[in-house]
Amino acid sequence: MQRTLALLSLALFAPSAARADEVVIPPTTGGSSGGLINPLRGVDSFPDFLRAILGGIVEIGTIVLIMMLVYVGFLFVAARGNAEKLQGAKSALVWTVIGGLILLGATSIQLVIEGTVNSLR
Repeated sequence: MQRTLALLSLALFAPSAARADEVVIPPTTGGSSGGLINPLRGVDSFPDFLRAILGGIVEIGTIVLIMMLVYVGFLFVAARGNAEKLQGAKSALVWTVIGGLILLGATSIQLVIEGTVNSLR
């Protein structure tokens, strides 16, 4: 179990570590008064910030969803006709599909709320 968690965490965080060298710190100008620099490129407002957060959650959730679907497939194969193990695999499949629907629903709800707020402005 610990080995599986170690491999899972490596698979999730290795791509972000590989992109760590892309971070560029802008040079400061000679006479600046030391103002704040926005570290989030392309995020200039709170709705943009929430959209970026939700996008990141959906991306990570999609990766986890795909990994869970593969794991559920493994559970079905490993069950080998055992009724108890098949029931566990079916339960895992149901919860995986529910998780996928929640991911899909989160994006849909965000779009509905954003459209409502924009129409009220």
